[in-house]
Amino acid sequence: LPFWIVVSSAFWCIFELVNLRIENWYYINIPDSGLIRFFGYLAAYGTVIPAIYVTKEAISALLGAVSIRPIKLRPYLPYSFPLSTLLFLLLMLFPTYLFSCAWIFLIPVGEWYCYARGYSCFTRELEQGKIGNLLSTLLSGLVCGFLWESWNYWAISKWVYTVPFFESLKIFEMPLFGYVGFVLFAVEAVLARNFVSESTHVARHRWAVAAIALIFSSGSFAMIDRHTIFSYLASAQGLPFLTDESREAVKRAGIETSFAIDSRSLNPEERETLNLLHLRGLGLSNAIKLREHGIRSVEGLSRLSDEQLSSIMGEANPRRARIYTSAARELAKR
Repeated sequence: LPFWIVVSSAFWCIFELVNLRIENWYYINIPDSGLIRFFGYLAAYGTVIPAIYVTKEAISALLGAVSIRPIKLRPYLPYSFPLSTLLFLLLMLFPTYLFSCAWIFLIPVGEWYCYARGYSCFTRELEQGKIGNLLSTLLSGLVCGFLWESWNYWAISKWVYTVPFFESLKIFEMPLFGYVGFVLFAVEAVLARNFVSESTHVARHRWAVAAIALIFSSGSFAMIDRHTIFSYLASAQGLPFLTDESREAVKRAGIETSFAIDSRSLNPEERETLNLLHLRGLGLSNAIKLREHGIRSVEGLSRLSDEQLSSIMGEANPRRARIYTSAARELAKR
């Protein structure tokens, strides 16, 4: 299991690095401790491949064998590597419009390589008239995606999506269209699992593979910290807008984070700033920036344009700013 945790983490980090370009999600209310973040990333990303594979196996046992007329795909395999390369280049060149390529660009080259090396792959199964494994894989992506999104929705530390053109019509945090991405991602995850588990080179050098995966993950974690984290969990003792009396009360109660503070115990100004800090994980640093510009409440934020908020926060992605202006306006209407 430790081997698969680091391999799965490295696999998911490929998509975290892609996200640096497409900027389709970001993280809020993340622990400030670098050590906690490191092991948190490793635990979260390390369960991706195992979760999808175990779910696929369970669904496969329920479905049983599913047969279709054999489909000849081998003549198309030589085009797989160029196709993956093209999809990746298009993704990098036009991230706003072709961000969905992130969830398919590894499939052609993965199928080609596994087929050529004699590993398990969907192409060979389809040529044999077997589609049960593919159906189980697609369903596993949907099941895991739904569960991940449901757990994320109620979490304090979580991810938030900023997918272009799909910022509404969501199930939990994920735009409805995004669940197609989970289905396709499962295919990539199973292909990665097949490659790693069936490669004799990997079997002979498991320690080296694990070390490389851990190094790659660690470098990716640093990039996530720098570019993808939007806000950190605020220490209750470190809230500069609390009066000495409120801070002392928080200390006596043993409260560690801002989310554990009962806002009813605060004065109106403190309460408004705390609500601003917690709005969709805006975070303390951004709340302080807003206070410096005279914005001390959610109502005040609701009067800002996306461009004004982006300028105040120093946020280059307008879709992130829109998350907060929209949430503030929604609350201001109530």
